[in-house]
Amino acid sequence: MRVFITGAGGNLGRVLAPALAKHGHEPVLMDYRHIDTPYEFVEGDVRDGEFIKTVTRDVDVIVHGAALHGIHLTKYTQDDFWNLNVTGTYNVYQAAVENQISKVLFCSTMGVYGGSIPHREDAYASVTEDLALNPRDIYGLSKQLGENMSEYYYRTQGIKTISLRLGMFVPEDSIAYGFRLLKGGVDDRDVAAAFILALENETIGLDSFNIMSEVPFTREDEKDLVSDPRKVIEKYYPGAGYIFEQRGINVENMLGIWGNTYWPINKAKRELGYHPQYNFEGYLKALQEDNKDYYPYAGLPWWGV
Repeated sequence: MRVFITGAGGNLGRVLAPALAKHGHEPVLMDYRHIDTPYEFVEGDVRDGEFIKTVTRDVDVIVHGAALHGIHLTKYTQDDFWNLNVTGTYNVYQAAVENQISKVLFCSTMGVYGGSIPHREDAYASVTEDLALNPRDIYGLSKQLGENMSEYYYRTQGIKTISLRLGMFVPEDSIAYGFRLLKGGVDDRDVAAAFILALENETIGLDSFNIMSEVPFTREDEKDLVSDPRKVIEKYYPGAGYIFEQRGINVENMLGIWGNTYWPINKAKRELGYHPQYNFEGYLKALQEDNKDYYPYAGLPWWGV
């Protein structure tokens, strides 16, 4: 399939384009700025509806990744978010209608849950797709509206959409990367794998999935994750404590970054066939073996904090 990726100059396009090619698909990259890439590239702005209609005339699927994100909230106005994230998504769906493109893959976010995420001081809480969407900022709202648009265009035009609510997958130092795999993060290679699964799925007409790393935690662990996180981690990952000690890692500090939540992926496993390959167990093994190739996209030197 010819797969058109909006916002392809970001982290998603960086990992998804080669994954598409590896699986026999033809990536077509679009971004508002020029990027050096071995794949077909179109320079342009998703906010230009007529442009999007023109450049998607001969594609089979659109992966819509162009957006401002949570990290941009202090740098851009609400109008900026609306124009790019909301109007841009509308333009993508209008282009799909005009060019008879039957499927869109929408890059959504964990931020759509917002105020629905339970905040408990004495225990962790699981975040699943059963929670209502209750965004707290314009970014989360813009992505919720994108998912609302997907429902409308599926119902009225038959355009299929799978929305992937992605955890954190930006490049960062290796320690932060490892601990985000326990609570609200995912390796970018698993993000690419999830999009391939969504692309090649022929049964789902409309649905949304949390895309995170896989964690073993259950309700029985929720209080202990606050009172004695090392005990819980050691239960599921024997020997982890020794590795932390050898590397001088403060477990409590690292776990405190993302709040008291964990993110089961049961729905994505069951309905999408998603099975992430880069989880905390593999990270610990790489840490122990000093395998610097396990996470090649770190924003800082591998063992720097």
